[in-house]
Amino acid sequence: MRRKRSVIPTRFRSATVVLVFVLGGIVAVAVLAAEWRASVVGVELDVRGISIVPEDFIRSAAGVSDSSVLASMDLLAIRDTILENPYIRDVRVTRNPPRTLRVDVRERTPIAVLINVQSDDWLLDEDGYVLPTARSASVHDLPVITGIDDRIGTLRPGVRIVERRVMKGLQALKSVRAIDDKQMHLFSEISLEHDRDIVFYTMEGGVPVIFGTATKLTAKMRAFSVFWENVAMKYDPTSLEYIDLRWKDQVVTRWRRTDNAPRAETSVGIDTLLVSTRTADSVRTEPSDAEVITGNVN
Repeated sequence: MRRKRSVIPTRFRSATVVLVFVLGGIVAVAVLAAEWRASVVGVELDVRGISIVPEDFIRSAAGVSDSSVLASMDLLAIRDTILENPYIRDVRVTRNPPRTLRVDVRERTPIAVLINVQSDDWLLDEDGYVLPTARSASVHDLPVITGIDDRIGTLRPGVRIVERRVMKGLQALKSVRAIDDKQMHLFSEISLEHDRDIVFYTMEGGVPVIFGTATKLTAKMRAFSVFWENVAMKYDPTSLEYIDLRWKDQVVTRWRRTDNAPRAETSVGIDTLLVSTRTADSVRTEPSDAEVITGNVN
C-alpha cells in the first residue's frame, strides 16, 4: 500500500518566506543602526547634581570634544577621573545613545562648621573634607565644632582633616544623623575641648550633653533621643544643668532646683533604660550613687 505524501499548503510556504525576509530585514536594520550609533561623532554632556563642582571640570574629566564618539568612551575611566575631585562623593556615568553622555553627581554636603580655626570658619562634610563656603548650599542650623586649636595643618577648600578629635566629632554627628536627620537640629554645638569626652550642647537651653568617648555612639544617641522626648520636654529643658550618657543603661542628669524640674520621687522610665535624676544640691560623683528612678512612660 503506497503512503500518501504530505503536501505543504502554498499559503504556508508563502508566509514562511515572507517571515524570513522580514526577520532578515529587522536584523539588517539593527546592524546598520548599531554601526551608525558607533560612528556618530560629537557627544552632548548631560550633567546633574552639581552645585559646587563646575561643569567645565566634568567636561574635562570626561574628555568630551567635538570629535568624541559616545560608543568608544571608557565610562569606568571617566568615573575614576571625576572622583578625583575632593568635592564629589560619588558619580554615575551612563550612555544615552546616540550622542548623550549622562553624568549624575553626588557632591559632598556640609555636616558642621569648624569655627575660629586659623582665623576663619570652615565647612566640613562627614569625612572631614573642607568645602568651599561661598558656593555651598545653605548652611543654616548646622552645629558648630569648637575646641580645636590651629595645630591641624593648613586648611583650605578641598583639604581633608584627619585630626583624631575632629574625626571623633564628625563620627558623633554621623551617628546622630543615622538615627534621624531631624535630630541634628537639636544641637547647636559640639565641643572637642576635652581630649577624651565629646560634649554636645542642645539648641534649646544650651544644655551640655556628655557623650564621653566615641564608642557606642548610636546607643548613646538613642538613649538621649528617648530621654529628651519623654522627660526633658515634659519639664523645662533650661532647668537641666547637664545630661551624662557615659554610663551603661543610664541617662544621668542634674537639674536645678526649680518648680519646672522633676522631684526626686518622680517616676520616669524609658523602656528598660534607667534615668538617674539629681537636683543641684544633691550631686554625687558616680551615677551608681545617684537615685535611680524607674517606672513606665505613659
